[in-house]
Amino acid sequence: MAEELKKIGGAKVILATAPDPKAISSLVGGLAPNGKLIVIAPAGEILSNTVPLIVLRQSIQGWPSGTGMDSQDTLKFSVLSGVRPMIEKFPLSRVAEAYDKMLSGKVRFRAVLTMGS
Repeated sequence: MAEELKKIGGAKVILATAPDPKAISSLVGGLAPNGKLIVIAPAGEILSNTVPLIVLRQSIQGWPSGTGMDSQDTLKFSVLSGVRPMIEKFPLSRVAEAYDKMLSGKVRFRAVLTMGS
């Protein structure tokens, strides 16, 4: 993912919501100059080379996920600005497959169970 971000000039902001320190650490290299990596889920130890952080004025910042009102405001902002999640959908009948894929790290982004059609 970091290589893909570098190809397009890097990300101004990366919002890390998955509690996987290895995955989060791998994103640091995808930041643009002055870019920020914001971590909002408990992750553990994030490893990064500090030289690019200093030279490119990048930062890693922690932020608590906040209250229910914060979540509501975030969803309103997402709707107004056209932000869409990157998810892999599974019907409820394939819950075991979704769970196995998630545990193995092979699910693409977030696994979401769907109900009905």
